[in-house]
Amino acid sequence: MASETVAGLVLAGGRGSRHGGADKGWLHYQGKPLIEHALRHLRGVEQVLISANRNLDRYAGLGAPVITDRRADYQGPLSGIESAFAASDADWLYVLPVDVLGAPGDWLARLQIEVAATGAPWCGTLDGERLQPLLGLWSRKLCGALTGYLDSGERRVMRFVHPWAGQALRLPAGSRLLNLNTPQALQQRSG
Repeated sequence: MASETVAGLVLAGGRGSRHGGADKGWLHYQGKPLIEHALRHLRGVEQVLISANRNLDRYAGLGAPVITDRRADYQGPLSGIESAFAASDADWLYVLPVDVLGAPGDWLARLQIEVAATGAPWCGTLDGERLQPLLGLWSRKLCGALTGYLDSGERRVMRFVHPWAGQALRLPAGSRLLNLNTPQALQQRSG
């Protein structure tokens, strides 16, 4: 992977249906919007992109290019990844959902070591409780399969990554992700 390029991608383009339609990137955790937490995690990544489908000017004000889905009607996170590959020349995307916090600061480096060792085109995260398929490293080599999958009407992330699920990397002992994808989770963690 030494000569291959990596861009960071924050997925913030969903409907926010579990949050009553709120744009999750702008929900607050510990006094800051979730998008700011995600961007702080990606400091040091040369190119950072934000996948968003509303509040575009507000996201653009954060200084990173904003990518909207090429597919209409909120087709899910895989559509955001597909659109980011179309907008970037990067060989790999280090994908970070805006509502998942707590990845170790060196997580990208660990994922890079894993894909270099295995040759897999994807490496997600095992957090001790379950697979977090979106928090991971995605190869441009997946673009054709990803487009075909979405064109077929499929949207399920777990089904798409299933062939490589054994390549997911387990978080180190003592590390734990915060998945803030419901109001209850956000409230519990903020309180």
